[in-house]
Amino acid sequence: MQEELAIEIRNATVKLEGFEALHDFSWSVRRGERWFVLGPNGAGKTTLVKLMLGMVWPLYGATVSVLGNRYGSCDLYEIRKRVAWASPFLNTWAADGSYRRWTAREIVLSGIDSTVGFFRDASPDEIKRADAALEMIQGGAIADRYFDRLSSGEQVKALIARALISDPELVILDETCVYLDLTSREILLKAIDDLASRPNAPTMVFITQRIEEITKNFNRGMILKDGRIFTQGSRDEILTEHNLEETFGMPLKLEQSSNGRIWPVLR
Repeated sequence: MQEELAIEIRNATVKLEGFEALHDFSWSVRRGERWFVLGPNGAGKTTLVKLMLGMVWPLYGATVSVLGNRYGSCDLYEIRKRVAWASPFLNTWAADGSYRRWTAREIVLSGIDSTVGFFRDASPDEIKRADAALEMIQGGAIADRYFDRLSSGEQVKALIARALISDPELVILDETCVYLDLTSREILLKAIDDLASRPNAPTMVFITQRIEEITKNFNRGMILKDGRIFTQGSRDEILTEHNLEETFGMPLKLEQSSNGRIWPVLR
C-alpha cells in the first residue's frame, strides 16, 4: 500500500507563530491521481504545500510521507529532485539579482538540479530540453530575456517550464494562474491539462482559490477551510453549489461550459 501512495499525511497539526494553520490533517494521494485543493485565503493551502515540501514541520505524532519516503528519516534534497513545485511565490527568489541575473532559460534549467537559479554550464541536450519545456507553454520568445525583466505572467511561464523539465514523479501547482491575464491563463491551463491527460502523467496536485481554473482532468478534490478538510472526494461530489456556498460564504449558481470547467455566478 505504501508504494502506491504519492502523498500520505496523518494527524498533522502545524502551528506557525502560535497560529494553528492546519489542524489534525490527514490525507492520502495515490500515484497517478490528479487532485485539486480548493479554498479561500487563509484556508491553509500554502501551509499544506510547505508541509509536502518539508518546509514546515507538524507537531509531534504526525506522519508525512512523499513518494514512499517518510520525512524525518530521508534526504529531503533527494526527494525534492523528484517533486516539481511551480508557484508565482518563487518569483521573488528567482528574480533576486544579488548573486547574479539569470535568463528565463537558465531558470528553466535550474529545475534539473532542483535549485532556484542555475550554477553550472548546461549541456546541448539540456538546453534543448529547456527550450522544449518553454515551447510547451508558448514561452519560447522569453528564453533569452533576463527573468527579473519579465512580466509576472511571463515569470510564471518560466517557472512552469522549470517544473516540467525534470520529468517529475509529483507535480505541485501552487496558485500558478494568480498573476496571469485571461489569454495567458488559458494557455497555461491547456498546457497543464495536456500534461494531466498523458498516459504516463505524474501525480498532480493543483492548488487554487478559483473554481473556474479546475480543469476536467483533475477528478479528485478537497476543500480546505480554516485549516481543516471541509470535504474531499470525487470532482462531482466536491464542486456543488452547497459546498461552495459554505466555503466562500456567498450565494452561488454554477454554470458548466462545454469543456467541463465550472464557473460560479452570484445569485
